[in-house]
Amino acid sequence: MTCPSTKAEEMEMVSRPSQSRSSHRGVRFGRMIRLTLASVFCLSAFTGEKIANGFHPSQSHRRRRCHRGRTSLHVVRRPLRPASTEKKLADRKAIIKSRQNEALQDPTLLTDLSLSECKELHPNSKRALVEDMGLVTMTEVQAKTFSAALAGKDILARARTGTGKTLAFLVPVVERILSNPTFLPGKAISCLVIAPTRELTIQIGQEAESLLLHHSDLSVQVMYGGVSIARDVNVLNRRLPSILVATPGRLLDHLHETKIKGKKFSDDIVASTDIVVLDEVDRLLDTGFRKEIQKILSYLPRKDKRQTMLFSATIPKGLKRVMRESMRDDYVEVDCVRNGTITSSTNLRVSQSHVILPDMDSVIPSIYTLLKKTSEDKPFKVVVFFPTARMVSFFASFLRDGFQHPIIDLHSKKSQASRETASKIFREAKSAILFTSDLSARGIDYPDITHVIQIGIPESRDHFIHRLGRTARAGKEGTGLLVLFPFESQFLSELRGLNVPQNSELTEMLQQPIDLALQPWSIQNLSRVQSGGNKLASSAQLAYLAFLGYYLGRANRISLNKADIVKLSNEFSKALGLAHVPAISRRLVSKMELSGIPGVVSDVDE
Repeated sequence: MTCPSTKAEEMEMVSRPSQSRSSHRGVRFGRMIRLTLASVFCLSAFTGEKIANGFHPSQSHRRRRCHRGRTSLHVVRRPLRPASTEKKLADRKAIIKSRQNEALQDPTLLTDLSLSECKELHPNSKRALVEDMGLVTMTEVQAKTFSAALAGKDILARARTGTGKTLAFLVPVVERILSNPTFLPGKAISCLVIAPTRELTIQIGQEAESLLLHHSDLSVQVMYGGVSIARDVNVLNRRLPSILVATPGRLLDHLHETKIKGKKFSDDIVASTDIVVLDEVDRLLDTGFRKEIQKILSYLPRKDKRQTMLFSATIPKGLKRVMRESMRDDYVEVDCVRNGTITSSTNLRVSQSHVILPDMDSVIPSIYTLLKKTSEDKPFKVVVFFPTARMVSFFASFLRDGFQHPIIDLHSKKSQASRETASKIFREAKSAILFTSDLSARGIDYPDITHVIQIGIPESRDHFIHRLGRTARAGKEGTGLLVLFPFESQFLSELRGLNVPQNSELTEMLQQPIDLALQPWSIQNLSRVQSGGNKLASSAQLAYLAFLGYYLGRANRISLNKADIVKLSNEFSKALGLAHVPAISRRLVSKMELSGIPGVVSDVDE
């Protein structure tokens, strides 16, 4: 196709009288430019499409380059921001605004200390906190600990869950590292953060990565069990992190055995780490961790040569001795729980209540009914705690078919990869139910949790509080429900002062006959459990053994003897659908000290 304007230009060039060489060259040069532009626009008109890479010439910036003897057209195109990117930015701004508005609903959460105006914060830290993380002001625990932490003081901080404890230690840690003139990026570990669970270490690591987004010289590494030690070593060999987050067991493995480029991890690397943080310190000081923590601290600089910070929602009685051993005498104590009064350990924005199951036979129908009632409001995100991992696995497998929204199970018997996948799915879901053990009770921040349901008595009053802390975070409201087996009512005395009244509506609902036999999925699953020889039946047997072991260890708290607990466990096995009480190996019977107890079935070797 010949463009009319191009043809006219050619005729004009042929018919025009000759001119001087220099004048003619200039005219010809101008005509060639017009010809080129005309060709470009004609091509656009012919194809009906935008020029190169989706950008129309009218949207681009043009620059003409003139060279002797030739003519070229250079078009510089500045890409337009895709609509998807614009939408993401708009959504991000909406989330930030919503988060701030929700936080403002809790007058005890935020302070008037502006992050953007804080002179002690590095500009890159402000950028991450304000622009990327959407934070505007410090929370109470952050504001009360910031100056002391920045000055290198030892700190004991107590604050409700969901009030920003993680950033309360991460922010001053980063500022201290940046202000240290002897710090060499990638050559030393400046801060060690110890947390009790893999999930919590991962979460702390993710928060640290967000904070370090614009600090290219700083880095964070997370280490925990369930993955290859060699993976940890490979990362350490490439670059030592500025902040190391680890579980006690995996950290001790490295302290005992690991060498980094010929240097002992214990004597030559961690020995110079002068900031240590114990997160969820009450759990770390449990019987299983106390000795490990003391051992780890022995590898670090002396307490007068390091900064030690302890954070938790509850402070156990045995903490004072550990504090004397690990902290300087002039430590700063910060209590953001109404000066430590007993009634304020739980979030005031959580509506709490309890129900007691009418009998053991109604365990499955009752849990199903409560979950159906809970999931009536949309959207919903429910966390259901069970006493043991085996109970989590069975109830999730049995009830999963009864709900349109996913039931996700997360517990210690799953592989690390499965745990991370389950956590990710639940975190990103709009509406979902998570069945879990105490693995998810400490410090884990799943967004938008509407309900926390606790089935059976928790390990302790503190465990009850930590579980409840998964909801009503960042200024939002939440609901907590405690579901007790008929023999567990005595536990209510341990919750004195926490205002957990009986839920009369749900209690009346559970008193009504609940017939799951009308549900095809329930009939099928009960049949599988009764017939045996399949995965669900095996899961039911393991749940029975876990139930028996759990309550044998808490006989004094529920004022029952072993014979009573065996009887109740056998009723529980029937409630799960098992045709017969599962047999227990002779070795396990001996270990549980159940020999001669009526109702114990023991005719199988290990």
